[in-house]
Amino acid sequence: MRTWTTEDRPPAQQYPYWREVLCEAFTALDPVAESVGSFESTVAIKDLLDVTVSDVRSRAQTVFRSEREIRRNPSEYFFANMQLEGSCIVKQDGRETLMRPGDFYIVDTTRSYDLVFEDWRILCIRMPRHLLMPRLKAPRAATAVRLHDDGALGTVAGSFMRSLLHCSEAIPPAAQLSLVDTLANLLSIALGATTETREHGKHAVRETFRDSIAAYVATNIANPALCVNMVASRFQISPRYLHKLFEDQGQSFSQRVQESRLERCARDLADTAQGQASISEIAYRWGFNDLSNFCRVFQKRYGMSAGDFRRRGRGSLIDLLQPNAATPASATD
Repeated sequence: MRTWTTEDRPPAQQYPYWREVLCEAFTALDPVAESVGSFESTVAIKDLLDVTVSDVRSRAQTVFRSEREIRRNPSEYFFANMQLEGSCIVKQDGRETLMRPGDFYIVDTTRSYDLVFEDWRILCIRMPRHLLMPRLKAPRAATAVRLHDDGALGTVAGSFMRSLLHCSEAIPPAAQLSLVDTLANLLSIALGATTETREHGKHAVRETFRDSIAAYVATNIANPALCVNMVASRFQISPRYLHKLFEDQGQSFSQRVQESRLERCARDLADTAQGQASISEIAYRWGFNDLSNFCRVFQKRYGMSAGDFRRRGRGSLIDLLQPNAATPASATD
């Protein structure tokens, strides 16, 4: 991980140093800010092969990459930028688009562009142009286009981009190569990919789509309304396709939801700090809305009643975490 910060410099030196940082960390750029006094800014970069993943924070400014910067440093990259805080107006190839938190887009360093930031934080992914260019059906039509959490490919691509912030640089090169390839496939398909790329990327997109749905389920597992139709609508897919995504792993979507809820309940039952909560409170807390159904499926899953499981305490939890724990019960929709 490489890090630059202006905060360890005197205020008068912060903005001049920031101009140097942007060029060193990314490519030749010309940042222009109205206020050049105190200018707290940071960049933290990790490398995944020849792709860089950056967490960038800074103050209001306009960042230009004009013909002058292109001549000075004719680099060939695509930047995929996700707005995490603040806003940005991105301008390239005749388009001018407002980006708010959660929105993301690409720009091409071989042509001029402007980025007009308010106080901001972005996730910035720099990838060699040759990784993405051949996969895009119409590359010039893909820049400065707003992608967002649309419940479909925008959600999947955005979730994958965020996950790279937490990815270790120590993972094996073969795994890094797979991550980079998946990223390029997801971005190109979300932006308009060639037929060949869409076919080639189907498996990676399917896997990432399932991971995004699983993350959504984990976040919303306490909601008793969480069901096939709710999630299918959220991700703009059919209930049939949702079931298919999970059946490929030998478990239906409804089984995945029920298993997740049972595991949350089991952990709370085995936690002595939860001793004041009744079994029904714990069941309702994690999305069960029928106590008799909860008792039945819990008994089937763990081979004992919820009350016996609680009495066994931490020993039950240790058993739960064993690789050969009891197999999940069948779920109902």
